[in-house]
Amino acid sequence: MIDLPKLSKPESGPAPRWFHIAVAGSMVLSSVAAVYGSWRTSQTMAALVKENTRLVMANSTPLLEFGTGNQVGGKAQLSFTVQNVGNGPARVVWFELKSNGKPVPHVIEMVNEVAPELGRKLLISTTTIAPRLISAGKEIQLFGWDRPPESDAAGFAAWNRFDQHRQRKLSVQACYCSVLDACWISNLEGDIPKPVERCETEGRLSPQG
Repeated sequence: MIDLPKLSKPESGPAPRWFHIAVAGSMVLSSVAAVYGSWRTSQTMAALVKENTRLVMANSTPLLEFGTGNQVGGKAQLSFTVQNVGNGPARVVWFELKSNGKPVPHVIEMVNEVAPELGRKLLISTTTIAPRLISAGKEIQLFGWDRPPESDAAGFAAWNRFDQHRQRKLSVQACYCSVLDACWISNLEGDIPKPVERCETEGRLSPQG
């Protein structure tokens, strides 16, 4: 804050020219001080808004990861999972599961392609991933298939063949958004997601459960 000098008008007679100049100067200094104070206040507020926005984004940003394995809870089971390891819920707009680079409409169809000799209903569990809201810290199992007993030769062999297939020829890609409508495209493999303006569903095929 700028302290302005106190001016005293001469007690009698017209005010000299220097007095008018001093008064005008003090008014200019007062205006400059007010403008500067307003500018500093606006700068401080802008910095606070920016920091608050950053904190809100950091505390509401989802991060999806895709997991696949052949053991669940000590039991031989093929599984595909999608987990939100971020800080906020994820609105999954589309999720593509690809086999040999081609989108799969249903996981069971992929199993049948790998093991067409089965030709029978399989004891497989599936879940739809998109469209869906996945809370922070939540894991969704997209696919689960318990290993058939060795006495079921065809099923046992198909299970092992599909186990090899999912390790070598499986890939995923998804587009999801935060509650603040910030959106990303990702292969869900731990890489940094690519920011996008929005998630376009045209031309995307999400497997159905």
